[in-house]
Amino acid sequence: MVKWDTPTIFMLLQCMHGFNLSLSSSMVAPLLQGAVFFGVESAISACEDWVASMFHTGSNQSNDNTLVCLPSIWTTASDTGVTSIMEHCAKGLAINFAEAVLWEGFVDIPFLLLWACVDHPELTVHSEMQLCNALLRWYENQTEELRLAELTKHLCEGYTSIFKKIQLSLLPIEFILGRLVPKYPLEIFEVGTRGEESLSAANILEYCFASILKSPLEFLQKSWVGKPAIRLTRHSQEVDLSGCQQVTGPLLFWSSAACNLLSKPSRKSNPLFPHKPLWPDIPCFENLKTFTLSRCWRIQEEDLCEWLAAACPKLLILRLQDCPQLAISIYTSLSACCPLLEVLDLSVTEEIVEMKGAVTVQKSQVLVVYPVTHGSYNKSDGLPNLKELSLRGRSELSDGMFNSLGYKCPALQAVDISGCSQLTDSGIATFLNLYPNCFKDFRAAGTSFGPASSRALLHAVPVDVASTSKNHALQTLDLDKCFGLEEKHLIQLLKYQPFLAYLSMAYTCVSDTALFAFSGTDLLHLNLRETQVSGRAVTHIMAKNSRLKVLNTRGCTQMATNNLELQCDGQSFQLEEVIMGWGLSDSSFKSMGLGSCRLQSLTVGVGGTVSNTTLRSLSHISSTFKHISLCFQVISDEGMMSMLQELKGLHTLELRHCLGQISRESIRMFKGGCGLNLTCLRLERVTPWMEDSDVLLLSSTCPGLCRLSFVGCHCLTSDSLRIIASKWHGLYELKLEDCYQITMDGASCLLLGCQALQVLHLRHTGKGLSGSFIQDSSMHLPLLQKLALDTCDSVEKLFNKPTNTRYSALRVVQIARCHQPSLFCLPSTRANHHYFGQCHKDTIVLEWNTCGLKRRFVNERLCFS
Repeated sequence: MVKWDTPTIFMLLQCMHGFNLSLSSSMVAPLLQGAVFFGVESAISACEDWVASMFHTGSNQSNDNTLVCLPSIWTTASDTGVTSIMEHCAKGLAINFAEAVLWEGFVDIPFLLLWACVDHPELTVHSEMQLCNALLRWYENQTEELRLAELTKHLCEGYTSIFKKIQLSLLPIEFILGRLVPKYPLEIFEVGTRGEESLSAANILEYCFASILKSPLEFLQKSWVGKPAIRLTRHSQEVDLSGCQQVTGPLLFWSSAACNLLSKPSRKSNPLFPHKPLWPDIPCFENLKTFTLSRCWRIQEEDLCEWLAAACPKLLILRLQDCPQLAISIYTSLSACCPLLEVLDLSVTEEIVEMKGAVTVQKSQVLVVYPVTHGSYNKSDGLPNLKELSLRGRSELSDGMFNSLGYKCPALQAVDISGCSQLTDSGIATFLNLYPNCFKDFRAAGTSFGPASSRALLHAVPVDVASTSKNHALQTLDLDKCFGLEEKHLIQLLKYQPFLAYLSMAYTCVSDTALFAFSGTDLLHLNLRETQVSGRAVTHIMAKNSRLKVLNTRGCTQMATNNLELQCDGQSFQLEEVIMGWGLSDSSFKSMGLGSCRLQSLTVGVGGTVSNTTLRSLSHISSTFKHISLCFQVISDEGMMSMLQELKGLHTLELRHCLGQISRESIRMFKGGCGLNLTCLRLERVTPWMEDSDVLLLSSTCPGLCRLSFVGCHCLTSDSLRIIASKWHGLYELKLEDCYQITMDGASCLLLGCQALQVLHLRHTGKGLSGSFIQDSSMHLPLLQKLALDTCDSVEKLFNKPTNTRYSALRVVQIARCHQPSLFCLPSTRANHHYFGQCHKDTIVLEWNTCGLKRRFVNERLCFS
């Protein structure tokens, strides 16, 4: 007697009598099993045709249910020996891999199916990092028994053998040093043909990137034969190479030429740059709509534009953040390369913003001007479809260039010019007058945005509230540090913009009157830092905007005299991030309903007081609480230990200038609390007793740190610097200040061990830095963008100006200088005698952009925020 599923029997009978089946994803596996059991060849063919049609589209037609059933279909095909369906499943998963990794059941995919998918020539992923993350997630969710299993004699290494498919040379440096090195031996990856038994983080850059930078053709020949280095297929809709600073023009061309597509166009000449040599013929990726190349400063403008013109002429989104080698004028060639472009991001790391009354510029001098070379561009009518443009931090942007952009991009709806210090009020106004009633997103933080720009912005957005829909109104307004605005201008702006969802007016003269003029109810983000608003006005805003997620009133002193008077009255709030100082206490914490919302981040600044009891309750407020920052708070050792033990999911912990008794017991609590998840740790003037042994303990309890700050830790020696360099390879931000002995033997270990550093701050850390330290840092730290030093730490009492920074990522250098020690200083200890009595004098600021090097002297001591 044979027992079988009745619907399956009916489908088999239909196939035997010539009926056309209407299959769904859940029917295929049982039908295939029954077809093989009963020998119905027509049903097997029907299953094969269905799998082929559903999984090979690559056009989002493969829905979630199809992907969910794919493993069971593959397993059934494997058990029944139908290899053709197994191949279709592997190909389908490869084509839809970027969508499959978002599915929770991805970790349950059979190993051999995953192996066949990753090895498939049509594997479609956004980046090598996405593929590596997906495989790590899959591996970490397998049981220990399965990890150690010997699957077949050909895969004797077990599950780790799949990591050989990862191209380590095309991963971002910070990902390798921060994600892989701390947890995995690099030997499980295919890193080359050299015979070393071990690979340390100290030589990872030279080991992985030397061949790809010097000879990309040879690199491709030695890698997978017939398979591209950068994974591009005809199904690719998005490619993200962020952080892969090893990407160059030759690598793009030779990698694309290796792609296995059906047809390749034959290019007899170079249409954009005739004087350039002809690259190999490459396919046209017609489905590619989004291309991201952030922090890739080695690729040249001409090579990039030529590749874009040949490979993806239908591109819609192009993101080139932190590529300072690419001039703003690249838009003229992009009009010919990508005429359909809708989003263009040319932003760079934001320059310093001169705060009114805080930074006094004594003189400004351009030392070196690099010649700005432009190719023989075929200029056209511009970018008629461009809707979003970001030029954030482009200090070389002038009024003339900005207005020229306005004429060439008539469809703009979102603009970010924050940090563009050369723009004038009239220049911004002239640009805005070109766009009547169309802007949805405008950001101009730290610019000369003033009265004329304010009037022009009102002209550029609809003011008739009654006849304006939300989709056509201004929804984002960022005017932080726009000191040219008066209160009357802010009132006018807020009065006629009721649909704002993002409002940021930090460091402006915004007052209660302006806030009361705002009638909006859709705010999600509100930043009023360092303004004169009171609790009464903030209460008014919160009462009308219950969906508010981010609130920043830090530094608003009026909040202390006129506290928040918010009464919940059953109203639920969705606050996720709160940044407050004056006016924040245990009572206001409750009155704002923070005890019942989905709070994930809390920052308490000067003027605010939150008790240890409230801090301990954060773990009960939200299981996803991730960030806590305390400045000038009174904290106890008991409260700290209790908080660290409860908040096991904490990612960021910042303690700055706090008062109270904090001992080594609090440091030890990281081991049983949040240490494994912590990515940012700042201990500034709260642990003066910290010694090298404490740093060693932190390195074992907090292995995943990416940002680290020690300030005022006088007992640390050069051993601590060696611990930092050897244990935290993934650091991209490091601040050491008033640690008087830590760089007495120099800082060469940092340059070899922390090669993912992007921000480095060393001040009063030991007189052991050479005069060439800036140049050495730019050479050995390929991602370094910001560097802050003090002449007190230089052996030669000065730092030499770097050369060849045009070919590095370094953009800003701050060199602080001190007066000579006072004659009336008190007796000093051996550790700090060199710095005792030193008084800050000024700061030299060196800034590089596409136009050249600009040097400025400011009276205040600057630091990176």
